Amino acid sequence: MNLFALLQQGEQRLQRADVLFHAQVDIVLGILRSTGCIPSKRTSLNGELHRSVAAALVLAYEEDTTVDVAVRRADTFFGYGFSTKIISYLDAAVANELLLAKTGKAKGRLHLGPVLEDYLADTYFNHLREA
Repeated sequence: MNLFALLQQGEQRLQRADVLFHAQVDIVLGILRSTGCIPSKRTSLNGELHRSVAAALVLAYEEDTTVDVAVRRADTFFGYGFSTKIISYLDAAVANELLLAKTGKAKGRLHLGPVLEDYLADTYFNHLREA
């Protein structure tokens, strides 16, 4: 699914009281921060942006789809109302194999890597057991 669509839908889902979704976003965000894909500094300023990126990845997992990055141009991100830092976060996720790409950059169809898929699956099944 198109990255911009995932970001928009992810932001909408963050507004809902969905315990599982928020738990999965927190886990993905923790993984992104611990691997250095998303900086842990200045979270009070950029925390919402960081959660949006994590939400987009969780949504891709839920929809069993790829994260499609067709455009890497800063002006396009700006035009859609998203931070130009997102592409660097995704590049770092590719470098850390959290996202799998055919090239070394976040371009084209990106698949969730095994680390993200495993943690998201565990969270889902633990949630089902608790329910």
